[in-house]
Amino acid sequence: MNAPKRSTVSKSWAPVRTHAGIYTGGKVQLHGDVLGCMLQEDVAIVDAATGELKFTLQGDIADEQKEAIVTFAWRPKKNQLVTASRNSLLRLWDLDTKTCMRTIKTSDSPILCMDFDPTGTLLVTGGSDRSVKVFDIEKGFATHNFRKHTGIVTLVKFHFDAKKLLVASSSDDSTVRVWDLYAQKEVACIKDHMNPATTIAFANDGYTMLTSGRDKVINFWDLRKQKLLKTILAHEPLTGIVIVPDVDDVMHFVSAGDKGQLKLWKNTENSAVVVATQEKEDASIHYTDLIYNAARNELMGITSEHNFLLFDEKLQRTRQIIGFNDDILSLKFVPTPNGGLSDNIVAATNSEQIRVMSRSTLSCELLSGHSDIVMALAVSPDGRWLISASKDGTARVWDLTTFQCVAVGAGHAESLGSVAIAQKMHNYTTNNAFFVTGSSDKTMKLWNLNFLNKELDECRTLTAMSAAKAHDKDVNALAVAPNDRFIASGSQDKLIKIWNASNLSLIGTCRGHKRGIWSLEFSPVDQCLASASSDKTIKLWSLKDYSCLKTFEGHTASVLNVQFVCAGMQLLSAGADGLVKLWTIKTNECENTLDHHMDKIWALAVAKDSSEMITGGADSTIHIWKDFTEEEEEKRKSEADAKLLKEQELMNCLRSNDYHKAVSIAFEIQHPFRLMQILRDIKEGTKGKDISESDMQVFDPVVADLDDEKLKQLLEWIRDWNTNAKHSTITQLLLSSILRVVPPSRFEKIEHVSKLLEGLIAYTERHFQRMERMLQKSYLVDFTIVSMQKLLPAIEQEDNKKRKLSIELSSTAKKTKA
Repeated sequence: MNAPKRSTVSKSWAPVRTHAGIYTGGKVQLHGDVLGCMLQEDVAIVDAATGELKFTLQGDIADEQKEAIVTFAWRPKKNQLVTASRNSLLRLWDLDTKTCMRTIKTSDSPILCMDFDPTGTLLVTGGSDRSVKVFDIEKGFATHNFRKHTGIVTLVKFHFDAKKLLVASSSDDSTVRVWDLYAQKEVACIKDHMNPATTIAFANDGYTMLTSGRDKVINFWDLRKQKLLKTILAHEPLTGIVIVPDVDDVMHFVSAGDKGQLKLWKNTENSAVVVATQEKEDASIHYTDLIYNAARNELMGITSEHNFLLFDEKLQRTRQIIGFNDDILSLKFVPTPNGGLSDNIVAATNSEQIRVMSRSTLSCELLSGHSDIVMALAVSPDGRWLISASKDGTARVWDLTTFQCVAVGAGHAESLGSVAIAQKMHNYTTNNAFFVTGSSDKTMKLWNLNFLNKELDECRTLTAMSAAKAHDKDVNALAVAPNDRFIASGSQDKLIKIWNASNLSLIGTCRGHKRGIWSLEFSPVDQCLASASSDKTIKLWSLKDYSCLKTFEGHTASVLNVQFVCAGMQLLSAGADGLVKLWTIKTNECENTLDHHMDKIWALAVAKDSSEMITGGADSTIHIWKDFTEEEEEKRKSEADAKLLKEQELMNCLRSNDYHKAVSIAFEIQHPFRLMQILRDIKEGTKGKDISESDMQVFDPVVADLDDEKLKQLLEWIRDWNTNAKHSTITQLLLSSILRVVPPSRFEKIEHVSKLLEGLIAYTERHFQRMERMLQKSYLVDFTIVSMQKLLPAIEQEDNKKRKLSIELSSTAKKTKA
């Protein structure tokens, strides 16, 4: 049964899991359940169980203020570590607050290695100045300075017994020296290595020290007598030795080296014997360090490829964590036979190895076989078969159930850059499946997969069943139609060509892009094709007349990948601008822009049901995305319903004059206009609209009930209200209550309070000046009235004369008429 495809328009995506680089070489140290790893010139704090990046030490610091960290050391019993930078500074960091607690200036020479004593008080350092220094990290000064090495000090280690206060150091002069901090002197100088010692380990008895290096030997030293006990041959350059728990009171230890095999050794009286060996995996594995996790009884081997291999006590590998991906060139989901999603994804990075990663745990399997960088991947619709195309000029077929290569196709004259595989499930059961490859030699080759249902005992060699001179430049993109009848190819020559999948005969050509093509995708429902190009556009092409139907513009750099989603109604595109864009085909509009990558996005893959997406690029980061459109719609709907109920409750409160509750609801629904109306009603509900002394305190109960968050919100609303003169009375009364009721200490807790107050002060001063002008003008009215009152007697006398004259005239008129 196939997974259902989404038929609704998508709008909202968010990353649910991220795999970022955690290690690029250098020191790795375990501290409880977390690892500290050197990442570029920073320290990554990593979950030791899952390999998930928690944070980087300088992640919140501006780039121009970051220091180039060289090494670090965890402080025992505390969530703190010390870093050494190129500018010869030691910094003590508190990881709970991610802040620097103390800075110590050392010398003018960089520190290359350091280690804490078991108490976490003393820190020993070694560097290019050939000295071994010990610092009191609490008080911030040096307590010891030993200068007997004649070469750069590359390794320092405290004895695990805090009472002994012994330090061992290794140098480029091929000596190991032991220092007694009590006696403040050197107590042993070991010159029995031919090369610098890369590992120093103290046995559980506290008196035996093991040293090893690239001279292929392990030396045992008696710290009481300062003499060599024995030397055993390791038969390989060693980069790591860890002491594991004794068995029957006999010392056991594990070694790691260039051969890529861990060995468990049992100490004997005159020698040491290997009692267990890790199963050989890959000749390309070379260990650079080895860590023992006593809490989990687990070994962790760090490889030169910056990967972490984890083993149980029997040296059986339990999982693998990828430390650094480099550029991620291709990503694919691995489906299940019924069309769903398995837990795995496959990734091609800037490496000859292919990575099969778990989406849930981020553990990984490596597929080795190519001799050069793998450029492109394709997965069969049943999720069993993987096709890889490499710069070594070959394509390989992998069985993802066994992680074995079952076939190799060679024949291209130059490197391969693209690959696509048959899409119909039926063709895999009827031996009609195929895949197609594109190369820098400008050709395409068609390969048959009719052997998949046979016994696959050994890796077979494939011969192409068809070939074609496809383009005039590199073939960058290939796609197979959902019905397996057509193949589309895109090239740097700006052309898209449609081919018959049975014999690679040319059917049609799409012209219109101004630069090279990077990606092609057939629509799952319509007879059209989407293309992504270096001209910053995505185009939609008709497969009937090969004309351009639509052009989508919005990326600011080359568009490197394009995929159909939501039953062919939308497109997802990824570009060199580090953006993923979601397009609706019908409206030609960009619905959303997703900005979580810091560099080019080379890889983009979408699940068949359009519910998930994975992206990866030049920032070495893989993001696993989920479509949250339905959840967002549900959230918006529920919020709208809740807001409607709250508004009704608010109206009920106003009708019943329950202003206290009404204010609380107005804050809850974030409705400043409603709050203004409530405050106006509260003010008008006092003795009158004129401001009396009691009116000045009318808002005090409202302000007294506000928490810090609501207080900040109210100040922001007051700032906005204060810009309008008609609201100035309310805002000034509110400000008066706030300044009277709220203690100054609470203002300090409000974020960006100074900017808020600046805006309030500016308009408050303007209102004050306006009131001053109005007050001054009111005096003119008083003056006018007083002046007019002086004229009243003369006016009254004149009016009386007129009234008397009028009466006389009226009387005369009556007499005349009679």
